[in-house]
Formats: sequence, structure tokens, C-alpha cells
Amino acid sequence: MEVLPARVSDTDGDDLDVLDGELFDAEPDRRLALLDDVSEELTAEAAADPADGRSERTSSTYAEQWTYFERWCATNRHRPGPKTDERVMFSYISHLRNYGGRKREDGTYPGAAVSSLRLAMAAIRDRNARDGYEDWPPKKAASELIRKQSRRFAHGPDRRPAKSSPPLDRARIAHLARHTRDDTLEGLRDLLILRLGYGTRARCSEQANYRIDSLAFEWVELEVKDADGKVVDARLVEQLTVGKRISRRRDEWNSDESYKIRDPLTIDYAHRYLALLAEYGQAEPEMPLLRGVTKAGALTPVSAKGIGLTGRSVNRILKRMIARTPGFDAPEATSHGLRAGVPADLGTAGHSAPET
Repeated sequence: MEVLPARVSDTDGDDLDVLDGELFDAEPDRRLALLDDVSEELTAEAAADPADGRSERTSSTYAEQWTYFERWCATNRHRPGPKTDERVMFSYISHLRNYGGRKREDGTYPGAAVSSLRLAMAAIRDRNARDGYEDWPPKKAASELIRKQSRRFAHGPDRRPAKSSPPLDRARIAHLARHTRDDTLEGLRDLLILRLGYGTRARCSEQANYRIDSLAFEWVELEVKDADGKVVDARLVEQLTVGKRISRRRDEWNSDESYKIRDPLTIDYAHRYLALLAEYGQAEPEMPLLRGVTKAGALTPVSAKGIGLTGRSVNRILKRMIARTPGFDAPEATSHGLRAGVPADLGTAGHSAPET
């Protein structure tokens, strides 16, 4: 028996050390793989897996961030990779930390927000992972820069005030609804954005992902109980189930994040809105639920990616509703305020934070 390390000749007849090997019966045209023959690249299927496991919007955002990084590397004579050098990523994050953001009137820059720095680092590491370099580049040094930026914006002259939207509770939603028409396609869409945002606590991007088949209607039996828990009445009520799609690319739905809505107004708006979409021939199950509407009342076309409205469009629609509503007491509210509506109402009713 031959004892390793052994020697083997390559195709040019030169002797090479064998670092590791296995004895096997000789077969025609079979030889040990040389170091140059070994592939460390991911297979096509494995490379596609990380991207397929997340939303299309996330993949698009990462690709955009990687393009920004490549441009910076080209300007500064760095090699972007993959495999990206740890020092290059650190230098890029440092550049964004000091020169990111919109240019001020005095020619200086405020520096990128902490969320922007995290996104840039995540996009670089994601691109490396998809090219076979998992958990690369190391993020310890860059993460310390991000923490430094966080401390800078939390204290001192560069402190940034926390941004949050006032909650859009039932009273505020009712105020907006009184100044929104419920007999037009645009008005019903706007009312549905209000009601679904409140009832499902969905982000504007999640609302933009809703399709026609995100909504399901059914009749359920509702029991009415007295203070002692005794059933005193039972009646059939219509219920709207709203589901959240977790992957546009794979068309997957999260059954754990479905919401039951029994509010008659929400259900009425949904029925009438879907009926108008059907009149336009735009009510197929796979079509987007929320659609753009022109000033003439016509539907805007669905994009090539199957998108009817973006999350930003949903937020702009809400802002327009607020702007045209006289006497509205929270003019700075955004669509994020819809997510805080239910907790605000429960708090007003006397429930504590753990209960909400």
C-alpha cells in the first residue's frame, strides 16, 4: 500500500505533491483533480437560493446599493469584488458616514443615516454570499463605524430628532373618511387603504403587495356573551380575511399573518371596490389590489413586475387625503400611523401595553 503524501504527475509530466488523496482502481481517462481543477464557486441553483428566499423589492434594493458601491470603487481605484476586501468595505462605510446625505447650502454633508450605512454593508455582504463567500467581508470594524454614527446622531450638535407618525386611530380615520368620496374608484381605494392599514397594521410596502386574492370573504357565527360569559345570542356576520404575501418571487403567503376583519364599513368598501375593478376587467386573483387612478378616473396599467402601486405611492395617497381634509389635527401623519392606530385605541380604552 502506498503511503501519503505521494506524488503524481500533471499533464506536462511535472511532479506534484498530493495533499490528500484516495486509492481507487484505475479507470481509463481518470485522474486526480489538480488544484487548478477544483471549483469553489456555487452551483447555479445554490447561488439563486439566497435571492429567491427574499422579496423582489429587497433584491432590487441590494442590487442598487451594490451599483453605488461599484461606482465609488471605480472613482477611488478600488476593486469591488467579490471577494471584497474588508478594508475596501470599511473605507466605503467611512466615506458614507462622513459624506453621505444631501449636500447642505454651505457645501458640507450631514453624513448618511445609520439605516443607510447598515443597508450598504448588508448589500455588500449579500453580494459576496451569493458569489460563494459566506459571511464575508468581516463586519466587526464597519459595525463599529456604524455604532459611532449612531452615537453621533444621538448626542451632540449633529443630534437628529426621532421621527414618528402620530397614530391614526378610529377618530382620525373617521375624520379622513368624511372628506373622501365613497362612490368613485379612487375614493374607495383610498378608504380601503385607511381601513386595511388600520385593521392589519400593514406597512405601506405590505399594502402595496396585496393582490386580489389577498382578500377572502366568508360568513361566520358570532356569539354574544353577557358579563358572566353566558351566550345570550348568536348571529351570522360577514368576515374579511386579509393575508400577507412574504415572497413576491415565490408567490408564498404567511398563514400566520392573516387578519380577520368584521368591520361592516371595511367589508362594504372592499366589495364595492372589487366590483368596480371587475367592470374594468382587472379583478383576476393574481392582479394587484391597489391600483393607480388617473384624474379622468381610469386605471393606470400594472408594471412589468406586476406592481399596481409602490409603498411610496400608498404613503403619498394618504398624505393627499390629509392635505385635503379640513381641520385634521395630525397633518404630519404618515401611513406608518395606521400601524399605531389599534394600539392607540386600546390604550385609550384602558388596556396596558402588555395587553395590547
